[in-house]
Amino acid sequence: MPADDADRLGPKGHVYVELVREQWRAPLERPSARRALLTGFLGAVLIIMGIVGSIMVYGEALVLVGIGLVALFSFMGEVRLLRPEFEEARRIGWVEPVLDDSRVTAGEPATFSAVLHARRALRLQHAALVAEAHRWTGPTRGEQIEQLALPMTMTGAAIAAGDDWRQTVTFRIPSSAPPSFYSATESVRWSLTLDLTFTDQAPWRRTWPMLVFPADAN
Repeated sequence: MPADDADRLGPKGHVYVELVREQWRAPLERPSARRALLTGFLGAVLIIMGIVGSIMVYGEALVLVGIGLVALFSFMGEVRLLRPEFEEARRIGWVEPVLDDSRVTAGEPATFSAVLHARRALRLQHAALVAEAHRWTGPTRGEQIEQLALPMTMTGAAIAAGDDWRQTVTFRIPSSAPPSFYSATESVRWSLTLDLTFTDQAPWRRTWPMLVFPADAN
């Protein structure tokens, strides 16, 4: 992606592009998750070294244990963020989303596809896909400024355990819609939400952030 394209998203557009792209990756492919795993491993090693070392050098051992505990707490924070995805994968199966580089250009066609790798036998009753934009002030989500229900052609379907269910949707964000914007104090953030309703299962929902570039972006 050309550097000036990210600049169009605001003064911190490059930061936002990376934040969005990371959310489309599988959990263990995300740099933050890999860093958390490495941090947790190093934390455990430091704690073990500290406990063993306390027999010889008490003060330095306490420092090692303290650093190890901080590393483990950091690791647990990332695990809490990833836990819902793994719980849903255990209950329903793994959903693999694809949107071209997580970006859309307003006024131009875009294609979203999803593959559900079913963990158990399922009967899909309904699927819905919604794109929406909200205005944010710092970390607080504000008013909804755009909402689009994207057409899906699927009908009820039986999915055998171990099979894949696939759906592809081509859509357009209107040229008049506000593009993504990201700064230190305010932002316009787009998201794409997929809802799946099953027989004898609680509904499944996943929301991914989406980059919407202005219509004149190259």
